Amino acid sequence: MMRVSAQVQSEPGEEQNKRAAERRASNTMATVRQLKQPNHAIHIIDISPEGCGFRSRWPIAADTRIWLGLPGLETWAARVVWFEDGKGGLHFERPLHPLVAERFAKVEPGRL
Repeated sequence: MMRVSAQVQSEPGEEQNKRAAERRASNTMATVRQLKQPNHAIHIIDISPEGCGFRSRWPIAADTRIWLGLPGLETWAARVVWFEDGKGGLHFERPLHPLVAERFAKVEPGRL
């Protein structure tokens, strides 16, 4: 019997194919905070009940646990799945209610 070992590396774009729910476009400003660090602003570019895509001028390492501050909601625990060239993806520890995710998917550019 011959054994073959392999290592699979996923690219940021491949993560999108593994999502539990389809993300919808968003245009929402939010904040993120790491443990014992100050808040900084991010731009949510797409969202679903399970997670969101974002842009940030501050790099955040993959697998970092953060608290996401969406307008009008309590902070929400999430994990950074990937981050590259100013863009990244978050996976929420607890899913958002679908209507909450829908609310942020409908934000128009002039309402930031």
